[in-house]
Amino acid sequence: MTPAGPGPSASRVERLVEWALGPEVLRPEDTGHLVTVVTDTLAAVIGASVEPEVRQAALVAPRLGGRGPATVLASGAGTSPAAAALVNGLGAVRLELDEGHAHAANHPSAHTLPAVLAVAEEVDASGPELLAAAAAAYEVAVRFARGLRLRPAVHPFGTAMACGAAVGVARLRGCDLATAVQAVLIATALAPASTQHAANSGATVRNALTGVTASNGVLAVELAATGTTGDPRAPEIVFGEVLGSSFDTGHLDDELGRLRYLTTGYLKLHACSRWNHAPIEATGQLVAEHGIRADEVVEVQVATYDPATRLDGRDAPTGFAGKHSIPYSVAARLVRRDNGTDAYTDEAATDPALRALMARVTVVEDPAMTAAAPAVRGARVTLRLRDGRTLTATEDDPPGGPARPYPAAGIAAKHRTLLTRALRDDSADAVLAWCTGLPDAASVRGLAAAVGGRR
Repeated sequence: MTPAGPGPSASRVERLVEWALGPEVLRPEDTGHLVTVVTDTLAAVIGASVEPEVRQAALVAPRLGGRGPATVLASGAGTSPAAAALVNGLGAVRLELDEGHAHAANHPSAHTLPAVLAVAEEVDASGPELLAAAAAAYEVAVRFARGLRLRPAVHPFGTAMACGAAVGVARLRGCDLATAVQAVLIATALAPASTQHAANSGATVRNALTGVTASNGVLAVELAATGTTGDPRAPEIVFGEVLGSSFDTGHLDDELGRLRYLTTGYLKLHACSRWNHAPIEATGQLVAEHGIRADEVVEVQVATYDPATRLDGRDAPTGFAGKHSIPYSVAARLVRRDNGTDAYTDEAATDPALRALMARVTVVEDPAMTAAAPAVRGARVTLRLRDGRTLTATEDDPPGGPARPYPAAGIAAKHRTLLTRALRDDSADAVLAWCTGLPDAASVRGLAAAVGGRR
């Protein structure tokens, strides 16, 4: 029997990886934005380190990976790159305040930077080398994810992002093209079964899948470099048949070198899934315009796009589950007038007023909005009030994306707030200085000392 040859993605994967390993992957004019993305990701990890499961995972990391050069951001301990990537990735998405990209339906930096950072520390890379690898990982991750149409039961975490992590690591390790391509194929085969139900029910294994993805990016390169081979048809089978219903290979090398994804992602101030943001903003618009109180609202209907309609749960049992519930997030906007971290604690989730209103929010699909997504990720919120009025507002472009960026001062304030959840002020300053100094840094080492000054 003759083995099956390479699939339709083979030449496109090779072209993409060759470009990502080359000198043009990070344009000088994009460096400043990338530093913001790196800062955003590190702040999210460190801010989450006060959460019990993140703190405990950080404590066991050295037992998993032994002592090593890669920093566990939640503790300052050093361990192996694979173990550090696992725990740092787990923490990156815990608060749902890290960056993301609409075309990835995912958080590219949270899934790839922990792998890149860990290996950069191990090889003592310079700041520019780290940034170039981070850019390569980001671009590859989004290109793989953009072609993937996931099955309804599958959550995006732990899927195509590992391909980007593997390329970023391969670049830092100086791998040749053939080895880097094998690493991508291996990373594809290692994709876990990530379920949408886990996120909706509040199971924090959903966060662990981010860490597993980053760690798999490290492992895939090690496996490729030591002789393990990947299935040449892995992308179209894993992404097009197993996890997804189709996989469009054309996005892998479409306008390669001209179409850039790094600078077209979004940053967040609401501590919840981006799919909640348009409903939150439309609800906020009605609150601001009409001074509505939560006790005036009889029922709420949210019309939005698929797959945001997956977040339709009206009985989120925990604050973390609320981060993946449109009814919870809309109710929080009406009851608390806020969707920051405090709105998504377990204590907030027990508020009788919030729970009663959450149960009266329905989520429906608007086919026109589905057709417009992901370029337009909109929502229409309709409130029916006790006095008989019906009020409606639509949000097609929630802030945080490239067309409506948050003011730089607001993002900087978020970073400091996250850092000082866990660190003393002087240590927070040191982390911020480490990030801003990356474009000129001769070495990326020193992060462990910066995160050591904990509250």
